[in-house]
Amino acid sequence: MKILKVKKFNAKKLINSICDYGLKLVVVLIFFLLFIGRVSPGWISEKMSPNKSVVKSAFFFKNYVSEIVALDSAAEDSGELENPFGDFDSSDESGSYDDFYANFAAMVAASAEESAEEEAFDYDDDWEDDSEDGLTFGKAEKIKVVKFRDVWGSFKEAHEEIAAAFEKVRTASLFTFFAVLAALLGTFLLYGKRKIRIAGLITAGVGSILIGLSMINFYAAYNNLYSATDFLDVSPVPPHGIKLFVTFAIVILAFAIALFFTDKVRSEQETIPVEKEGEKARTSLFPILPFEVTFRVLALLLFILLFIPGANPARISENINRNVSLFTSGFSYSTYTENLQRALIRGWLPEYVMRISWISSLFVCLGVIACGAGACMSVGNNKLKRYAHITLLAGSSVSFGSMFGIIRAYNIISSSPLPEKVLPMEPSSAAIYFILTAIIFVCTAITFIKTPAPQKEDKCKIEPPLQLFLMLLPCLILVFLFSYLPLWGWRYAFFDYNPGDTLSMDAWVGFKWFKAPFQNAATRSDILRVLRNTLAMSGLGILGSWIPMFFAIFLSEIRNAPARKIIQTLTTIPNFISWVLVYAIAFCIFGTEGFISSILVNKGIWEQGKNMLMGSSGIWIKMWLYGLWKGLGWSAIMYIAAISGIDQQLYEAATVDGAGRFQKMWHITLPELLPTYIVLLILSISGLLSNGMDQYLCFKNPTNKGPIEVLDLYVYQLTFGSATNSNIPFSTVVSMFKSLVSVILLFVTNKISKLVRGNSIF
Repeated sequence: MKILKVKKFNAKKLINSICDYGLKLVVVLIFFLLFIGRVSPGWISEKMSPNKSVVKSAFFFKNYVSEIVALDSAAEDSGELENPFGDFDSSDESGSYDDFYANFAAMVAASAEESAEEEAFDYDDDWEDDSEDGLTFGKAEKIKVVKFRDVWGSFKEAHEEIAAAFEKVRTASLFTFFAVLAALLGTFLLYGKRKIRIAGLITAGVGSILIGLSMINFYAAYNNLYSATDFLDVSPVPPHGIKLFVTFAIVILAFAIALFFTDKVRSEQETIPVEKEGEKARTSLFPILPFEVTFRVLALLLFILLFIPGANPARISENINRNVSLFTSGFSYSTYTENLQRALIRGWLPEYVMRISWISSLFVCLGVIACGAGACMSVGNNKLKRYAHITLLAGSSVSFGSMFGIIRAYNIISSSPLPEKVLPMEPSSAAIYFILTAIIFVCTAITFIKTPAPQKEDKCKIEPPLQLFLMLLPCLILVFLFSYLPLWGWRYAFFDYNPGDTLSMDAWVGFKWFKAPFQNAATRSDILRVLRNTLAMSGLGILGSWIPMFFAIFLSEIRNAPARKIIQTLTTIPNFISWVLVYAIAFCIFGTEGFISSILVNKGIWEQGKNMLMGSSGIWIKMWLYGLWKGLGWSAIMYIAAISGIDQQLYEAATVDGAGRFQKMWHITLPELLPTYIVLLILSISGLLSNGMDQYLCFKNPTNKGPIEVLDLYVYQLTFGSATNSNIPFSTVVSMFKSLVSVILLFVTNKISKLVRGNSIF
């Protein structure tokens, strides 16, 4: 009889776990608070937008105080106009109506001159006939960009107390940001052992104390603003986010102290073996694996962000195409500034600003690519890791520093006297690059210190399995970028979206377009028709999928090698011919004046030529035959490769047993090709609704429009068929339906194959 042992409840271990996970959770929460404007203690004036986060007040000071500076300008502009006739006194004998009218005329002339200058500046059609050949474009006078430093200096001289209060907010915001980063770094060090863990707890505790101290500065800034004796009405309000930050800081400090004085931290003596040399094993008190995994994952994330337009910090103007990614911004200056040419020519935007942003983007991309290369090299031995760490440190430093160039360019643009022309846009995603590159730098530095130094005679080496994975990694990244990342476009199915518009919740319609096929009889009829066409033509392709396999078998049986190569070449070439050329060939053969019509007319069989491409009779069979002719040789290549891998001893043994050529084909070649055929058949069935559109778009005409329109062609016409009647949301719904059905078919056919034959794709 077995006696069940009940583990004794360990209260200390439970408390340690609660404190450990609680500390990490609270630090992550307070980190995200840095980016939320509604809880920012930097909002100390009702005249400011409440969306001023701590990060914005720390790193985008101009944007932070823009409303306050505008108040000063508005106060000056709203002052009483100087009376041009103030010096005229009718009781004064020296005064006269001539002086009155002279002053009035001078005022009107000055106003007209000012209006003419504005008109000459704003008009685009400013052409001058200065050349002998004709008209030349006359450039407008370039705008002198006023530095914000000068604007803020003037404001500070006029309103010293108010400016000092907001500068104190900026200092407190920077202090808070770096204090939270210190707490975040300390939390990350908790994955270490013994002394490193203790250092992490101390760092987190110190960071929480600094957070609390920085909150005092916010409140002091509010008191200075409240007690300022200045005529400018800034309407000070108490910083409402202080209590939340202080509460989180106290919780972090309490958890850190509780963990610091537990037996788990003070008595932990475990060591982790690192590398064996003969009989001795060197040990480390600090596991570097979590940090290696961290900088590898973050390097991959940074690389993916390069291709996401929504995360492009180089989009510092709304005129820049929102579909331009950071990678494109760095490697294609013409594409990056394509929509800014007018502003550059007119002088509304200095070209050197865009050069700064472009070069900075280029260096950010190069730094991220270096981080990716270093992350790949870090899977090697210690010598290769040393090079990887150097590459990672350099790449993260370059990317981190280059982001300041983009911010510098934004600050210059935002100082333009014509913001409505250049439309400055805050690079808020720069914070993501700052944080990720900083974490990569810290993790790499820790790993660099703790990794044993390589021997001089060591050579750079990567284990074979990891070599294969690194060779596959670029393909996986491309698959993600071009197959999975575009799935983000499925969000269009939930909006009333028109081409060129910006998605907003005002256009949210929920499942309206999902219900459309069931609520609209015409739409339902079209869907059923294109599904019938798609299933019919895909079904014909599946029924004839055995033809390339038998073609490969018979081709391999041709003993004359030159003849076999000629046949294989002639049947493979059509695969590389576009469907446009295939249609041109078909038109030359089956058109009204084509080859067949000319022969039949000359023989007297037909009175006049006929266009056999018109009409819907047998259109499904015709499309299948065109596709079979075009792809026969290409589809047979995989079977030919499989035939070449069959063991020749099987044929020799069959020959000894008296088997003929057809018997060997039937009993050896065909069974050996069946697994390959089953895999391709499963893939064909899973793609039942995806039979392309190029062929059907080329052969479509008014007489066969109904039966030739397949699902892909239907989606294409919904999206691009008419510029005035484009229905992108509904076409997105149809594409989603097609993708989901394809995935379901793939799993179902794979399961059936596994049950029937015992093997499958996965």
